[in-house]
Amino acid sequence: MPRLFYTLLYYCLTPLLFLRLLIKHQKSSAYKEQRQSLRLAERFGFFSPPLFKHDSLPPVWIHTVSVGEFLATLPLIKQLKQEYPEHPLIITCTTTTGSAQITKTFAEEIRMGTIFHIYLPYDLPGPLRRFLNATQPCLGIIMETEIWPNLLYTAHQCNVPVCLLNARMSERSAKGYARFSSLTKTALSHFSDIAVQNMVDANRLIKLGADKETLHITGSIKFDLKINLQDIKNGRLMRKQLNWQDKTVLIAASTHKNEDEIILSVFQKLKKHHPNLVMIIVPRHPERFQSVYQLLIQSAFNVLKRSEMADDIQHSVDILLGDSMGEMLRYFSCSDIVFMGGTMVPTGGHNILEPAALGLPIVCGPHMFNFAAINELFLQHQAMQQVKDIELLESTLDNLLADEKTSQAMGAAAQQLMAKNSGALNKMMTLLKPYLEASFKSAKKQ
Repeated sequence: MPRLFYTLLYYCLTPLLFLRLLIKHQKSSAYKEQRQSLRLAERFGFFSPPLFKHDSLPPVWIHTVSVGEFLATLPLIKQLKQEYPEHPLIITCTTTTGSAQITKTFAEEIRMGTIFHIYLPYDLPGPLRRFLNATQPCLGIIMETEIWPNLLYTAHQCNVPVCLLNARMSERSAKGYARFSSLTKTALSHFSDIAVQNMVDANRLIKLGADKETLHITGSIKFDLKINLQDIKNGRLMRKQLNWQDKTVLIAASTHKNEDEIILSVFQKLKKHHPNLVMIIVPRHPERFQSVYQLLIQSAFNVLKRSEMADDIQHSVDILLGDSMGEMLRYFSCSDIVFMGGTMVPTGGHNILEPAALGLPIVCGPHMFNFAAINELFLQHQAMQQVKDIELLESTLDNLLADEKTSQAMGAAAQQLMAKNSGALNKMMTLLKPYLEASFKSAKKQ
């Protein structure tokens, strides 16, 4: 009964979701060339079925919400391709930026027909059944915290086992799911296995109704991040193009609304004490690129858009606006100190593991509740610093800019933590192995 009410409500809200999607897309029209089209029919499960090779085994379906989740899942995708090449892959997402990153990363595989990519349909029975009937996966993999009642129910009805990997459950998310306890408990019961990042996440999921027998603590796959040497080279090249070889580069990564003004104000003050300081600012959402640019050009600084960068820049650049998708590792590789966005406003923060893997000192604001366990781990090992207000943000960055030894020690501690906590990928592959072997045996009998 709760799922029925949920479904009716979802049907009622679908026109609003549709409208929100269109408005959001229109707002970012200046940057739509960096993203995929909306492909609205796919949201309702209407698409041309994949044409895999006739001797292929049933595909494995992987769902990643957007760019961040997809990039974190890349090691798993590559491992699946290496160990089980006979299984094609279906990769779904929900955002246009995520779609752009998937098609860019696997352009050749999509062309060759070994990977099929579409948007995941809305959480409605009809569209989801059309999606599963058309793709017929032998296994579904959902990353992080995606608990969709109709998706899990429909997969269960279609005999498709679904695993939730790299699962995390923040305190705020747990409270939200708890408001619909019966619906959440039923949805969780449809997961065949759940790989959680830590015991805290496990306990929250158990409290919401997850079966203890399905839970496995594997750590976070994000610790298995392997930095591409090309990204490091590209970052160094960008630094050279900007004539920043003798500069100290601060990056404000994945900033949110009302945060850009904060970091710009802090940068203005720091610049007085550190004249060689320059900054990269990368807004989290593309629809905000233009408004952040308008904010920056009102300052007295020389501002350049990444999208307008030339190979030979003659004038000095104080601030680079990162108005591009899928280049965060390049930006980090160009930087010396990191401020992680989404933390000075109550958004919950973003993944700090990419700059950690590069050995960069990281500073966050007070709101890191989406990554509470990782945040605590890094603070315990003095591998990052967390500040509670704007004044402390300024003084902390000022101290790190003045004390190179402390900055380097913090970056080295972050890099060591990354190495120490890797290994989740192997545990997840072990978890998936029985499902893939069962699929192989079933196909052999036929």
